[in-house]
Amino acid sequence: MASWILHLSSETGWRGGERQVWLLARELARQGVGQMLAAPRGSPLAERVGELGIPVMALAPGVLGLARGGFAVARALRRRPGAILHAHSSPALDSARALRRCGPVAAVVHTRRVAFAVRAARKYRAGADRYVAISRAVADGLLGAGTPRERLSIIPSGVDFAALDAAPAAAPPFPDGDVVVGCVAQLTAEKGVVVLAQAWRHVARVQPTARLVLIGDGPRRAEVVAALAGAPSALVAGWRDDVAACLKRMDIYVQPSLQEGLGSTAIDAAALGLGLVVSRTGGLPEVIDDGAAGVLARPGDADALAQALIALIGDVQRRRELGARARSYARARFSCAAMAASYHALYRDLGLA
Repeated sequence: MASWILHLSSETGWRGGERQVWLLARELARQGVGQMLAAPRGSPLAERVGELGIPVMALAPGVLGLARGGFAVARALRRRPGAILHAHSSPALDSARALRRCGPVAAVVHTRRVAFAVRAARKYRAGADRYVAISRAVADGLLGAGTPRERLSIIPSGVDFAALDAAPAAAPPFPDGDVVVGCVAQLTAEKGVVVLAQAWRHVARVQPTARLVLIGDGPRRAEVVAALAGAPSALVAGWRDDVAACLKRMDIYVQPSLQEGLGSTAIDAAALGLGLVVSRTGGLPEVIDDGAAGVLARPGDADALAQALIALIGDVQRRRELGARARSYARARFSCAAMAASYHALYRDLGLA
């Protein structure tokens, strides 16, 4: 019989996946579920989960932190037998498999949030008792790697609508324009930000009063800035802690990813009623009801992305209609309470008292 949940994370940053772990832990705590987190020392996830009053086992940073901290985690499992280990990253699943051999573990759960091709397929066939995909696209990737269908569930990411609604609109220097187009992404290849920069040069010529704000940082920043040369209507704003506030200053949200598990910020934008243009890749079509609540563009195609943005910038009525549909669909499908309830039901299926 399982009596508590041990969340395992190897991530040192704060991205969509870590926010989902924090939301899940918060909602489960409100329901009185016993929990602990093992995560890198000083990571935003460890700090924020600790602020909830949930015990945190601080590990060394990096992928090896879970492995090196395995003895301490194993001791915790022996002191409190009957845990469900919930691995929230691929390295965490490796550790959960090893920990299972060290102490009395009730079950192992793994959530996969990325749409990358599955490597080391064996652990996705027999490494966990239950696998969770955050979208149909991620689930299809797992099934293709041999994950047993009967062990696989789909639980979409969740949004804290109350916090989203309470956020104020961002203050200057957020750009003003007839239409503000925004994107929030790590500046990496798979996020398609260079494609967006290339597309914006054409958008700026046709819609010169529109503005683009790109929030994020990463290894492709210099390439993005170079691609935007000659387009003064674009701002690369770097990382900001007030993403919800920034979304409230946007009219259109664009997610040009080449790969995407689901797209938590795109869900936020949909819940706020923005017009959305997203790549037809991974789980992004699921955010906009497969195109009924937004515009789908071919991934990696700067011309197609530019045309989609130009059309939506120039059509206020369509933007409002799509935004209303996106808001209704997102709020019906992606609440953090529903996400946590689905996980709680899964834990109970595995014996959580």
